[in-house]
Amino acid sequence: MPLHRTAGRRLAASTLALGLLSAALAATTAAAPPAAAAPVPAGYPVPAALNASGSFSDSFALPSASAAGPMYGLNVGLGQRQQGGTARDIGYTRLSGSWDGSPAPASGYVRVGQAATPNRLAFMTGLSAIMLDAPVIADESGHYTVSTVVDPMTGDTSSANWASISLARSHRSSGYVTSNDVDLGLTVSSNGNLSLFHKGMSVGEVPFWSGHVAPGPGGAFDVTVDVSTGADRLVRLTVNGTPFSAVAPADVTRWPSSAYLYLGAYDPTDASPTTFGNGAGRGLTVSRVDTTATSGPHPFVDTFDGVPGGAADNGLNGELSARQPALVSANYSLVSGAPGLPVSPPAGAAKVNGAGQPNRLALSGGSAASGGNAAVRLNKPATADLDSGTYTVSAALTPVVGSSSSADWASLVLSGSSASTGWVEGADAALGLRVRADGRLQLFQGGTALWTSERSVPAAETYRVSVAVRPGPARTATVTVNGTAFPVDSPADLPRDGYLLLGTHQSAAGQVTAVDDLRVSMLGGLDYYGYFDTWDPDNNPNSVNHLPEVQPWTNFSQFIRQDPGSGFLDYCLPQACVLDVGNLVWDNSVWGQGSPLPDTPARLAALRQKIDGNLGKVGLIYMVDEPSGYAMDLAAQNTAIGQITHEFPGKGIGLTLVASELNTPEKVPAGVELVGYDEYCVGRARTAANVVKLKAKLASPDQHLFLIPETNPAGVGQPVADGCWTSTDATIAAGNLNYRAIAAADPRITYLMNFRWIGQAQYTGSPKTVAAQQSIGRAVIGATNTARPSGPAGYDPATGAFTAYGRGGEPLGTANLGAGGLGMTSGDVLLSGHWNGPGTDTLGYYRPSTRQFFLSDDNATVARVITYGNTGDVPLVGDWDGTGRTTIGVYRPDDQHFYLSNDNATPAYSPKFGNPGDVPLVGNWSGTGRSTVAIYRPSTQEFFMSFSNTAPVPNRGAKYGNPGDLPVKGDWDASGTDGIGVYRPSDQTLYAGDDDAVNIFSRKLGTASGLRPLTGNWG
Repeated sequence: MPLHRTAGRRLAASTLALGLLSAALAATTAAAPPAAAAPVPAGYPVPAALNASGSFSDSFALPSASAAGPMYGLNVGLGQRQQGGTARDIGYTRLSGSWDGSPAPASGYVRVGQAATPNRLAFMTGLSAIMLDAPVIADESGHYTVSTVVDPMTGDTSSANWASISLARSHRSSGYVTSNDVDLGLTVSSNGNLSLFHKGMSVGEVPFWSGHVAPGPGGAFDVTVDVSTGADRLVRLTVNGTPFSAVAPADVTRWPSSAYLYLGAYDPTDASPTTFGNGAGRGLTVSRVDTTATSGPHPFVDTFDGVPGGAADNGLNGELSARQPALVSANYSLVSGAPGLPVSPPAGAAKVNGAGQPNRLALSGGSAASGGNAAVRLNKPATADLDSGTYTVSAALTPVVGSSSSADWASLVLSGSSASTGWVEGADAALGLRVRADGRLQLFQGGTALWTSERSVPAAETYRVSVAVRPGPARTATVTVNGTAFPVDSPADLPRDGYLLLGTHQSAAGQVTAVDDLRVSMLGGLDYYGYFDTWDPDNNPNSVNHLPEVQPWTNFSQFIRQDPGSGFLDYCLPQACVLDVGNLVWDNSVWGQGSPLPDTPARLAALRQKIDGNLGKVGLIYMVDEPSGYAMDLAAQNTAIGQITHEFPGKGIGLTLVASELNTPEKVPAGVELVGYDEYCVGRARTAANVVKLKAKLASPDQHLFLIPETNPAGVGQPVADGCWTSTDATIAAGNLNYRAIAAADPRITYLMNFRWIGQAQYTGSPKTVAAQQSIGRAVIGATNTARPSGPAGYDPATGAFTAYGRGGEPLGTANLGAGGLGMTSGDVLLSGHWNGPGTDTLGYYRPSTRQFFLSDDNATVARVITYGNTGDVPLVGDWDGTGRTTIGVYRPDDQHFYLSNDNATPAYSPKFGNPGDVPLVGNWSGTGRSTVAIYRPSTQEFFMSFSNTAPVPNRGAKYGNPGDLPVKGDWDASGTDGIGVYRPSDQTLYAGDDDAVNIFSRKLGTASGLRPLTGNWG
């Protein structure tokens, strides 16, 4: 129950004061600061500064003349107010401060520099909060400190109403002090009661510590909060000179090393303001803030902090949007880290915030007998930014926890394959860095050592490692380990989209590799989700700010021709808003004509002045919409780019093309970072073809793309996207899923910018579209751990050779499945599945002559042999109940029945489906995780898919392929739903399709005439 719902209810108070413990007891696990790097030789990429930080101080000193509405001084004059620290121009975000996730109130609820509360931050409304737009981080001692002067109710010393100081890993908290996303929350009541909370809602809002002090002069409280991120788990408070300390609750293994700071107020009567600061220069100070995480829209940071114990997949993908404080989030896959075909590593090989390694990623490969290897893959690639043409990855690696002398190692691999196993000497490793615990280093490419002998740095337990890459034909990189730089000349082109894998090799059971503070300068893949026209003054009902409505599932939305002086940027999260300047750089008032504006520089300068301290909210400057439609040629576009860059250095620029421009030879201006195009409701095939055309128009390989999914079907509300006049809610929703699928398959597409949100009418008029967009958006901003795409494989019975391929067609590994290998013979039928539960698929086969299934867990030896079915049956494997484990089944052509077993012994389902001559197959057709039955009719090249194994009917159907093709299935675009495909023996090619007969991709599997296809999740 929220704190204020019961009339008269107040936070519990106690006079308990724990004694102040000596700072000497505060054992910490803080990583050593990054060592100063040696100069990088000319011609090699300079690593991006990914660990920038500084002290922060805001005096809140602002002349009342600068504090007028509608901005009310919150983000005004930051450069002058924030002179006391080294981190400056850090803004604040307005929030509701409510327990129920409601939108923030009007801008007047929190003010700086008002005449009645001069040189203070004042909350004028009883329930409200703000967030500091850079996360607080621990210093070298493992501590961080927040200090301010609080007056919970000015002029009152008896009320139980309170001010709050909260710390939350998430940058999406409402700032309510007992919310479950608040890691540490302090309330200071006017009567002197103090309380500390950790995820207070989950424990009935009972504080884990309470205390009391007498109010200071005028009812103010001088408050300092010191948090130790070490093993002592201490919080030290000093309030009006009185010291207190408290130990974290038992479920907190460590306080997070990085957390956003929220200031809030609670006064249900709105009787008097709540203030922060003493009005005489003492405002808010923070010992250290991370200035990289929110420095732009691109950086990726994973602190690995605070994932609850016992989390699914050992916390590897737990609470990603909380522990990843930047705008962009990404998830991971656990992979083998070993040579050969992909296999799942030992259970528990990767743990986040596990026992013994709090707030870190721990990797354990088991004993040497089990290979000793494991790795995790970041499922979005590092990619070069437009300004530098380089990318940098950085992490703190501890090859063997507790040792600086072992020869065992950690690895950092960059691969062009999205299905890499992370083997440091693998053929797909474009750069594979091996870091031994004793400080010896080696760099590999495609299995070959690039250094004739191992390099070395002074031995240490932990190594701060970074790799800066200039991709493509430049073929240069810079490896930096604990401040020592090693320039690299690559024999081969380096991948423009480099998938990062972090691995371990341990020779003894019980050893652990630890990873902390992972940072990447920029990620490719689908990073951003939002709306075009979030607030458009020319289109009713878009003449209001819809950001509060859509913010729960968006992180990058555009405002059309809005005046920043209206204060709307105060509500944007850091780097999360796109600002349109089309009407400032070009006369685009009439379609089909346009002209330069003579005072563009002055207009842009005026815009910059109005933005003031909110510049950190702007992640992209949208230059112009459809420039050719307003007679804006390339020369004019380049002029505008120069003008924008002059006034907004470091900000990316975006534009949208008219679809007809996709067929012209002119390139997109090289200064445009993000480019999209307008064409709607044309279906997946044409959209995919348009993406190919758009990529061909890029002037730089470091430019990226966005797509514009439709939002409003005909009849729901205006405006409707051109071409969608006959659309329905169902077709628009399905189209949104297609856009997501196209983006998921192409790391150059980083943004889905939906065409308009029309307000509350959207919910009632197009509920399916809303549901689709909310689902996609939440998956993007929360980095939901989606399914991995299926990959093809080819098997040659004549030689026993088997090769698995990634989604891009890259070989992932080979195996001998014949004599001397897995033991297949010429009549056997090859299978794949995850026989022991969720994970990477491994191989198996069925021997018709003996009716036996032979299943392997390692692609080299047979783990179990099962006899099942009758002579003449067709073997099948699937996850019939959605448990994550693949079991066996058969199809009996004589009676067209499927016999599907959950226990590999007896049939659980035996439905009849299909006609004589049909070919059986099974798949996750419904997206529920359950494999259900289907048939392929060779006479008509038709697929009939059912969602049921008990009373099957054709729920999906499609015509795809040619006579003579063989049916296959797979989750081609990581949508969580299987699609159809065929293998064509005449050209040894697998064709992956969808229900609309769109060819998603094709892969040649070899040249042998008897080649047999297989699909699976190869990692």
